[in-house]
Amino acid sequence: MNDQQTRKIDLLKLYEEHRCLIIDDMPEMRGAIKRMVANQGLARIDTAPNAAEAIALCSTRHYSMILCDYNLGRSQDGQQLLETLRAKQLLFPTDLFIMITGETSREMVLGAIESQPDDYIAKPFTPSQFCRRLDRLLIKHQALLSIKKLFGEKQYREALALCDTMIANQERYAFDAERLRGRILFLLGQLHEAREHYERIIQQRPLPWAMLGLAQTLIDLGAEEQAEKILYKVLEQDHRYVEAHDLLSKLSRKRTDYEQAQQHTERACDLSPKSVRRQRLLADLAELNGDVETSLSSYKQAIRWGSGSIEESGSDYLNFARKTAESARLAGGKLSKEKGEQALRQVRRAREQYTDEPDMALQSALVSANVKQSFQLPGAEQEAEQARQLFQASQPQDAASHLDYVRLLQAAGNEQLAQEHLRLCAGQFADQREVMAKLERLSPKPLSADARTEVAKLTKSGIGAYQERNYSQATHIFKQALSLYPNHSGLNLNLVQVLLERHQTLLDENDVTVINRCFDRIRDIDASDPQFARAQALRQQFQEAQQVGSEATS
Repeated sequence: MNDQQTRKIDLLKLYEEHRCLIIDDMPEMRGAIKRMVANQGLARIDTAPNAAEAIALCSTRHYSMILCDYNLGRSQDGQQLLETLRAKQLLFPTDLFIMITGETSREMVLGAIESQPDDYIAKPFTPSQFCRRLDRLLIKHQALLSIKKLFGEKQYREALALCDTMIANQERYAFDAERLRGRILFLLGQLHEAREHYERIIQQRPLPWAMLGLAQTLIDLGAEEQAEKILYKVLEQDHRYVEAHDLLSKLSRKRTDYEQAQQHTERACDLSPKSVRRQRLLADLAELNGDVETSLSSYKQAIRWGSGSIEESGSDYLNFARKTAESARLAGGKLSKEKGEQALRQVRRAREQYTDEPDMALQSALVSANVKQSFQLPGAEQEAEQARQLFQASQPQDAASHLDYVRLLQAAGNEQLAQEHLRLCAGQFADQREVMAKLERLSPKPLSADARTEVAKLTKSGIGAYQERNYSQATHIFKQALSLYPNHSGLNLNLVQVLLERHQTLLDENDVTVINRCFDRIRDIDASDPQFARAQALRQQFQEAQQVGSEATS
């Protein structure tokens, strides 16, 4: 028997060990792929036309090989199915998941790669091309199977020993063992060893996966500046490495530079928009930055890509409605009632489909009342009162419900009660940095000592630039301050004053919009407030400037 015949017999034995599931919405394609793998020696083969049937089959029997088309009609796509099978623990590290597709769009390709199937086969292909690709994958999988089994059982030290043996013996797949070794060292918490491992590989060749592994390790070691430099080097090689953008966002968020974090996450979402978790992160960062429109758009994307998948959550529907209400308040009644009705439909959907989610009844009541008040829809006052009573009876512990309650009080004009509740929340959530950032955004006055210090520092810096007639710098500083504390009356009036001084003759359209927004934020300023008289004087000055501008253009 020659070597070729021996290899063929060995391959037949490998195929015989597997149970295969083929998933494709086209019957003829399912049949074609089934014939191909049957010719290779696979005997136990099932097929499914969509994700739902595939999940049902995987729930009743174990498949060690899954061949899945990316497009599955109106059901979940292949990427979503892969995520669902992993989340439901129906797919293990020792199983093979091969994505098959004719799609070539960037978002699909990057999304599919990011979900990390074992292989990705692009159509069109001939039977011989397909089988050669499958043969190579199966041989490699078999060589690494012992390591994968130990990895899946979280026996990391034993898996590490096998990797070391494969590397020392310079076996055929030693390169793959190198990659697994770095990941295992990281999971074991042997960060210094992981760092040495990645650095040794990079010295030989600056491979992106090793650079990303090193950056993640350095972040956990606290060497953040080093990690940042490496991540930018990865992006210099190719800006499409989504993980590099994610890690840069993580670093910026850790430094509370939410603006920079948002920019990095936006780039990652542009490259691979189908990640529901990343869309949620972008929405949250945009909220911290006061970027209502980006937050609203991102929650819309989270709903779009999460629909029907394991990632779908009622919180996305509520958050979309929250942002729609906030957008309406900022627009000063310029949004159509249809937008409000759309937001209410999302609240009803969350309430009806996610009854098991904690605090859903309370949060949906608060959000619905907020939407109705923001859009001045029928029954707003009655629903707001019912929501307030439900909140007081529930005594919730989650920050989201408290934030909704404050918004409800503010929308009803109960600013004093809202401020009292904000101070109460500041004590309850003092150790949760990002919750505090959201509370500060709702408050007309800084709630914490740190916030008061920060406002004083920014105010002093902005006034200094203003006095030196550096109006561009002063504008930048006060805008930065308002991104953190948008309802602070003094900061809003400082920005108005700078813009009025900057354009003594004519205000441009953008500055008119900014000034109107500033006045809108402090429209409920009380006559007892020390800033009240100043607000009145600046409003009069603004109206006069607009009149001058109108006469100049007529």
